[in-house]
Amino acid sequence: MPNRSRLAIVPAVIYFLIAYVLVSVLAAAVSETYASVYHSPDPQPGQSILQAPAFVATVPYHVVIMLLVWPLFAWLYFRKRRPSDPQQERKQTMQLAILWLVAAMLIDFVGFVLIKSPWSMTPHELYVIYQPWISLIYLAIFLSPWIRLGLSRALGSRKTAS
Repeated sequence: MPNRSRLAIVPAVIYFLIAYVLVSVLAAAVSETYASVYHSPDPQPGQSILQAPAFVATVPYHVVIMLLVWPLFAWLYFRKRRPSDPQQERKQTMQLAILWLVAAMLIDFVGFVLIKSPWSMTPHELYVIYQPWISLIYLAIFLSPWIRLGLSRALGSRKTAS
């Protein structure tokens, strides 16, 4: 029986990693599909991915992907670990939100700034030029456990009212 009084770090990190890979693949697929369908040009040599027409056109959908996927993974995390009292549930929801936000920020920095690839950016590009999108993505990640909590309570009150 899992300890329901504190955040289970290992499952939280596993769900985070799966969700992170999934949203990354989905966001890249949306951008690449758009580029193929609309014959969008690749960024010019030395040009940031942030200026690629396909990326510019699809980045709002990346936020939508985050808002769909992250709450689902928060639900998956809590479905077997739901704390018994509402105060513990709020506490663990906050802990999961902070853990996932910090992990996403660290992995983004390593994956998009430190490791050089066609998707690489400078810190200025990631944190300044990529506004407001990077902030909205981080907000979606942070809010996802709270969205799960709100939906869970709303659906739970509907069941008890029936």
